[in-house]
Amino acid sequence: MGLADAIIDRVRVERLDESVAGPYEAGDSRFAVVVEARGVAGVFAPVDELPAALVAARLGQSALRHPVVDHEGLLRRILAELGPHAAGVGRWAVGALDCAVWDLHGRLADLPVAALLSGRPARQVPVYASWLSLDLNSSSAAESVKATAEQGFAFTKWAIREERAYEIAQVAERAAAWVGKNVAIDALGTWGHVLATEVAPLLAPETVRWVEDPLARTDRAAYTRLCGQAEGLRVAFGERLTHVEDAVAMLEHCRPVAFTFDAVWCGGITEARGWLGAAHDATVPVHLHGRAFLPAVHLAAAFPHAAGAVEYQVVWEPRRQRALRGMLQPDGGHVAVPDRPGLGMEVRW
Repeated sequence: MGLADAIIDRVRVERLDESVAGPYEAGDSRFAVVVEARGVAGVFAPVDELPAALVAARLGQSALRHPVVDHEGLLRRILAELGPHAAGVGRWAVGALDCAVWDLHGRLADLPVAALLSGRPARQVPVYASWLSLDLNSSSAAESVKATAEQGFAFTKWAIREERAYEIAQVAERAAAWVGKNVAIDALGTWGHVLATEVAPLLAPETVRWVEDPLARTDRAAYTRLCGQAEGLRVAFGERLTHVEDAVAMLEHCRPVAFTFDAVWCGGITEARGWLGAAHDATVPVHLHGRAFLPAVHLAAAFPHAAGAVEYQVVWEPRRQRALRGMLQPDGGHVAVPDRPGLGMEVRW
């Protein structure tokens, strides 16, 4: 029997072992999605409770008896189960299941996922550092920012939540001075139209690489209006988008300087390939969101012409990898792409 005949015969959700990865804290992801065929298991972890529960209750049944290698067909089948307007947790659950199937495919083929996606994947992927919980006004901020920048990341990203435009500009200039080059800023959806418009002329490109998610909602009308009002503001967005049609419209009409979608939240590796293509066609640089770090690394390795440095969340990513064998850590601003079959993920059960 060839690989084309491999059929998914079991889907389950497992709780990660707290005695191995714990103690868990608020915000930690505690579940794994497992897909089996021919006695081989593909895994994606860690996954939050709500998307894991949706896989266990509904989506896993839709995947049964489907060919492992038919990723597009499986995606259509699962989305049909959720309905055409599935978003949020629904897309997250679809993405987790999709990534587990890709891991299974790689294990059955004895190839890394990056090699399934491309005949000549890169061996290393550049990464940039983000530390969004750091208070840039704290007494230890300068030391923390400098220590992070010295690790050789492509660039760094920090959160600024100030409520006045001149304060935002001051904090951004201070961070850029500590780093020695421009920094990306994440507004975490807190600025709004008025503040973003006021701060736009105060943020020079040599200080700020981009401002990510200045608005609470990521929709075409809001960002078209913002880009018309805040002339010169270098905007990035993407992680909150869940439908490729919305992504294409945003790329065409709002022209961000970076597209930062998440490889799992958008619906998984299968869907992400189309998003990368749309960004490439629109000549918009992609910097994949770090929440789905391992799938993002494989995608960036397979499509280096379309995807640049991947986000590495310096506080959260090590916590997510506690339940895995062999942490995927940056070295000199790059991550080595796993050469083991599948995603290269081994769960410490």
